[in-house]
Amino acid sequence: MTVIQLRGTRLAAATISKPLTRPFILALTFLFLLTMHYFQHNQGGSGLELPFNVSSWIPFSFAIAIGLLEISRQKILRYSRLTLVLFLCCVMLTLPIFYPEATPEAAANRLFALWAGWLFFVALQQFAFSQKQRQQILWLILKAVWLQTALAWYLFLWVSPENALGYNTEINRPYGIFQQPNVMATFLATGLILSAYLLARLPTYQRRWTFSQLGLLLTPVAIVPMLIVLSSRTGWIAAVVGVLLILPYLTQFAARAQWRMWLLMVVMGLSLAWNLTSTLNWSPQPGRVSLESARTIIYPQVTEMFLHAPMRGVGYGNFEPAYLMQTAQWHQADPTQPYGLANLDHPHNELLFWASEGGILPLLALLIAAVAVLAKIRRAPANTQLALVALLFPITLHTQLEYPFYHSLIHWVIFIFLLHWVDSLSAKYFKQPLRYHQPFRIGGILLPSCISAFMLTTLYSGAALTRFETTSPPDLAVLEKVNNTWAWRHRFEWDLYQTQLKVGIHQNNPELIQGFIRWSEKKARELPRPILYQYLIRAHQAMAHSRQAEHVREEAQYLFPSLDFSDQTLPIFTQPTPKTETETETETKTAQN
Repeated sequence: MTVIQLRGTRLAAATISKPLTRPFILALTFLFLLTMHYFQHNQGGSGLELPFNVSSWIPFSFAIAIGLLEISRQKILRYSRLTLVLFLCCVMLTLPIFYPEATPEAAANRLFALWAGWLFFVALQQFAFSQKQRQQILWLILKAVWLQTALAWYLFLWVSPENALGYNTEINRPYGIFQQPNVMATFLATGLILSAYLLARLPTYQRRWTFSQLGLLLTPVAIVPMLIVLSSRTGWIAAVVGVLLILPYLTQFAARAQWRMWLLMVVMGLSLAWNLTSTLNWSPQPGRVSLESARTIIYPQVTEMFLHAPMRGVGYGNFEPAYLMQTAQWHQADPTQPYGLANLDHPHNELLFWASEGGILPLLALLIAAVAVLAKIRRAPANTQLALVALLFPITLHTQLEYPFYHSLIHWVIFIFLLHWVDSLSAKYFKQPLRYHQPFRIGGILLPSCISAFMLTTLYSGAALTRFETTSPPDLAVLEKVNNTWAWRHRFEWDLYQTQLKVGIHQNNPELIQGFIRWSEKKARELPRPILYQYLIRAHQAMAHSRQAEHVREEAQYLFPSLDFSDQTLPIFTQPTPKTETETETETKTAQN
């Protein structure tokens, strides 16, 4: 029994329970060493369309829940000034969802992940980790990097062209589980810098030849060649700048033999990469060694979008249709102005994305958060400041060149933990006694239960959709097994309605064709894509609506000036393999339902 007095409030005879530190670290162990490496066949995409993200949400939700339960058990909330600043920033980032221009359902996933990240930051602060425990989490991150590096080597050297993973051996950019080379490159660059950081922090008694030291020294040899062959300019810049930033810390705190050996391993990694690429006659993909990029077109266009509506933006969830309409108007008025790029749902810059959709408020929130983190780094010991910048640099750079947090939940988790690491080095923690602690207990129970159920149904539904899309002829009965249409809303609707159109054309069923037309006209306002317009033109032609078909063609050509929407480019629906009368009736009934 302990008597605690905090901020003038006396909690007599408050029982301090043993903290749930071990279960919390166990949840992160499952995340970094198991679920983030989960593979399931899919058709690509981002967010919950990628199975490893879906599976990773389960232990991530348990980690947050354990933090909430710890608050309830101790009846105390631990926080720092950075916690409050980040909370304010999250509120500012959320407020534009209530603007009349916003489409809340289109931005719901993004905001949920934002607040989950803040809750994870709070959960981390509830545990008074020992130095060994904090570094244990850093080691978990590095072990995850090792696992992905091993997978990258396997993909690059040994996987056969007809492989079960669906990996393209001709392009041969070993993206690991992430399915996106730049995301993989950032992950590896973070691991490379982390190996130097942990080497410098090895206790004196471990500075002999131990397994830990050997693993840290061999990390550059394994990672550097994969960074080279990934052909990621983002990864190359992140690795080079990150290594330069970490070197002063490494040379100061690591033994001379250790840091020299680590640098020698980097050189050996470069030598191995040269030997490997020479032997395999490998060369970077065209354009990867130059500064040419579509970003030189996108960034000025989106900046202009923000300047046209600086206060409230175009509305959360409306970036793609607003971007296409704005750029089409500019190109129509002045043909020298570049037109918009098709299928662009993010401007490849996080600041521009939030600013263009939400206006000045979310932009200020992100800038305040950045200044707060830099201020925390400034308060750290002078000889560690560059090292902390190095740890955060790869992912931070990537957010300004692409959108890693939408491709990979694990990047978001690592980024939040590194913010906690920076904060913990100089933070003064406050303890707020809680009179009403039951909501934290209820949240700690409901959160992992709901998240796990949602994610498991997402995996099941994703497998069903992939099976439907890769089966020829498609079996509409498979769509009835999709039990989570919220997570797969766009893809499920597309699979259903484009199949309905095909069935309607084959069976000369105007009702089915008209159903596709009604859906696609509404969908085009939300998610304008060239293939949607092509199918809509074909649907109007099937209904003998020549005037409407021509109108849709003109609209498509207006939005996508570089694409051809003539009849020769429209999809041709060939007659599927003949079915029995019963099968045909079943398909028609499913499509109508």
